[in-house]
Amino acid sequence: MRSRKFKLSHKLLLVIAFMLAVMTLPPGADAHSHHANKIGSSESHSENKSDFTLPFHLIDGYIFIDGEVNRKIGKFMFDTGTGFAFFINSHFIPLAKDNYLSEGHAASGQLLVLHTQNKAVSMKLADQLQFDNLKLLPHSNFNFIENNVVEKFLGTAGHEFNKNYLFIINYDKQTIDFHSFENDDKTLSAYVEKDKVIATLPFTATEGGKMPELDFFIGNEKIAGFFDTGNLGSLTLTQDMKTRLENEGYISVERRNELYEPHEPTLYCTVRKLRFENQVLEDMHNITLKIGNENKIGMGYQFLKNYVSVWDYKNKTITLLKR
Repeated sequence: MRSRKFKLSHKLLLVIAFMLAVMTLPPGADAHSHHANKIGSSESHSENKSDFTLPFHLIDGYIFIDGEVNRKIGKFMFDTGTGFAFFINSHFIPLAKDNYLSEGHAASGQLLVLHTQNKAVSMKLADQLQFDNLKLLPHSNFNFIENNVVEKFLGTAGHEFNKNYLFIINYDKQTIDFHSFENDDKTLSAYVEKDKVIATLPFTATEGGKMPELDFFIGNEKIAGFFDTGNLGSLTLTQDMKTRLENEGYISVERRNELYEPHEPTLYCTVRKLRFENQVLEDMHNITLKIGNENKIGMGYQFLKNYVSVWDYKNKTITLLKR
């Protein structure tokens, strides 16, 4: 039987995803602001290695990669929805608070204050990549993640790191293959197995370029979608849209009481007849449902696990391959 720690992880990791989505640069900050200058440049997070593979652990649908920071061993969460290249857990990896960035509250109430340290740190990812002079890494205290989700939590690896590569996520093999955009297009295209292509999805990169967004259909109803490995799968609908989709048989909804959460029951649903243009896609099961003011679907683990996915931020496409 799983420990209470992992029974709680679903909601807590949704908290992480929410928190990381909002705790980037303060409103109005751009690449030339004094806030941005306190964060290391993306170039310093690129390794001089054109092709490599990072094996990962799949914990409750989330990707965790073995790593080290300043010789302390732990795990990074691979979260495409995080804007920073690396966001360090300063509770596990003590770092100086040399520069204040911003602060806010996680959805569960914890105060999170972001700082950077001037002194460089060393870091490894899965014994494949080594960085010896990383400066100005953002960090905050994630002790509540260590206590409730995964021990020895190093932090997250996000967009400013992975945007430099064509990367391929294979949930069956539990690997992510990275191929640098410094390779020519012909070399990169060879990594996509043409006979296994199901669909190539062109996207618009929003939220500072990190979030792939495009339109899907559930039955005949158009719905905005986004891709994020830090999302298990989520659906937000207006009450009117929920009623229509239920009546048409495209979604089925279930209320569940969380075992260790004495709050209101959580809504989960199954989505059927999902498609992109004329391409029918796999049904999504066991995704959270919220009633809100928009119609939006999060294409996270419960969707991505059905495919091998090729992420290309340079050409703004995600290609779905047969497993």
